[in-house]
Amino acid sequence: MLLSGGSLVGQNIIAALSQRRDQLDIRAVNSKADEPTLFDFDAVYLAPWIGSDPGAFEQRFDAIVEEAAPDLVIPCRDDDVAFLAARAQRDPNARSRYLCGSRSIADALSDKWESWRFSSALGLPFAPTLRADCARDELDAFVHAHGFPLVAKPVSGFASRGVVLVLDREQLARLVGRNDYIFQKFLGDPDRVRAHAQSVARDGVPLFHTFEEVKHSIQGCIAPEGRISGLMVTDNLMRFGRSERVDLATDPELESAGMQWVRTFAEAGWRGPLNIQCQRGSDGRLAIYEYNGRFTGATAARYLLGFDEVGMVVRDWLAFPLRVDAPPPGARSVIRTMNSRMLDPGKVTSLSRTLSWRP
Repeated sequence: MLLSGGSLVGQNIIAALSQRRDQLDIRAVNSKADEPTLFDFDAVYLAPWIGSDPGAFEQRFDAIVEEAAPDLVIPCRDDDVAFLAARAQRDPNARSRYLCGSRSIADALSDKWESWRFSSALGLPFAPTLRADCARDELDAFVHAHGFPLVAKPVSGFASRGVVLVLDREQLARLVGRNDYIFQKFLGDPDRVRAHAQSVARDGVPLFHTFEEVKHSIQGCIAPEGRISGLMVTDNLMRFGRSERVDLATDPELESAGMQWVRTFAEAGWRGPLNIQCQRGSDGRLAIYEYNGRFTGATAARYLLGFDEVGMVVRDWLAFPLRVDAPPPGARSVIRTMNSRMLDPGKVTSLSRTLSWRP
């Protein structure tokens, strides 16, 4: 059963299992009914959004679990990961059916300041990070060490929402003191950012623009006993927070570093999927800038490249002999394409009214 099954991540999981649906009963929990892909599931349950009313969500979750009796609950968003890890800590008997690791690591994954602290404690090369509500002398030292631009990010969030590049002290001052933002060293090309800012001042704001580049994405799977089931490293071309093209990485250092980093998480107590995003800084060194303890929006692309991460989880966590599909020989790249879906008003109305749907 997928939490936030109507999300992009949920769609990727369904796509990765599309040829093996005859072996599985896949259900979804979602906060909105008007998502066409929900009706690809074997059953759907409507629940309050966990971010707006955690108590109401948990009450509804308990009722759904009692009815559906899922063998495995898979989180599709960061809030879901934190929720399941907290549940597993309170109820160790249910831990085996929640796809997550320890609560302390889940908290570190969902909070970018805690990600920095966790990484520093374990010697992981996370991009230098500072809370926006830090002391003035700390901020001055940070700016002196890393210069502008700086990345300003919400402490919690995903898909780069709310992320801005801070170009000078005047812009920095508007964020200083906020307890919901962090500052992070910019790992990209600062000259490109400055040139764009000068162009905007001179010529106006382009209707579409982005500073996203090719990011290195490391996806690992950690079995319940702590064994690393698999690892894939890709170069993802990003557009507005989504992977538009995914290529197998060719840098051997990335795979070696990725395996070491995933092993560090396994030894610390994480279980299930783990995504690590990194980039080379101006000094040429690899630096991590974000973690996710779940599948991602590139899960289906990795499946097409031969990395069956969802299948690994089903086999490891349920001891279920799910079929393994071999990728086409020589597959090295996947490109995202547009797929239009009709929204069935009858199904949406039924789900909204009864809070559940089955075909």
